Amino acid sequence: MSLSTHHMKLSGLCLVMLALAFACSPNPQPAGLTPVPTLASGATTTPVTSLQGSASLSQAAGPADPAVGAAIYWENCSPCHGLQAEGVIGPALRDNTFIQSASDQAVASVISQGRAGTQMPAWLVTNGGALSAADIADVVAFLRTYQNAPVIPSATPLPPEPTETPAPAGAPTEEPARPSNPGGPGNAVNLTGNADRGQVAFGQYCATCHGPQGRAGRPNPDSDDGAVPGINPIDPTILSSDPKTFATNIDLFIEHGSVPAGTKPQIMMPPFGDNKLLTDQQIADLIAYVMALNASH
Repeated sequence: MSLSTHHMKLSGLCLVMLALAFACSPNPQPAGLTPVPTLASGATTTPVTSLQGSASLSQAAGPADPAVGAAIYWENCSPCHGLQAEGVIGPALRDNTFIQSASDQAVASVISQGRAGTQMPAWLVTNGGALSAADIADVVAFLRTYQNAPVIPSATPLPPEPTETPAPAGAPTEEPARPSNPGGPGNAVNLTGNADRGQVAFGQYCATCHGPQGRAGRPNPDSDDGAVPGINPIDPTILSSDPKTFATNIDLFIEHGSVPAGTKPQIMMPPFGDNKLLTDQQIADLIAYVMALNASH
């Protein structure tokens, strides 16, 4: 997720993959190793039914996690399919007829095998790609959150920002930064968060963009900031001595997400709440952790 000072791995699947064939001669077995077991006389093997060269969702360890899939999508798929799955040089995956009508396994097969005659490469590791079966399952789960999604509002050009001048003593506090996507606080601000659980969740869902412990955001080309902002310390306009206000300022970004200002930023803040990527309690735990990181600021 990305808290921006301004507004705050399938699709990006648009790199053409080159298939390389290697002819390898058998290597002699080193001395001293236990011989490879052989079948007993008359025994036969039982073939395992599987999708050849396709990511079987049963191979994924545990249930698919759309919040993890968000980070994988934006890193690998968004260059072709768009930050909000709106389509760029690849087709739009937002409100996509195929995704809406196909099973999760069918969607995963397209990602793992690619599509002949298009720029969509095969993303499964065993097909020469960069994603595991679990990664692909997470991406499929994330894409489900963009079906029957609201239409993306047209961008409204923002007026140039005024030149900043030091505020005089006693002047009103600067307005807190707000996400570009509208909406009020979610139910998470009414729950008691657990910072220890939030620390684990941050490592799963947030550290990819904001850096370990939120100390340094990754580069975000074509955004005005040039990088995802760190949140340790957090934007001082979001920080507040009032815990409920501070929690609300954080929650707005996690709930609704935000597209950073810039010509075409490569990373955006996902709407973890609106798209049900995380539960209210998970969001509350994340808020508690971010607040703990900034307790001394």
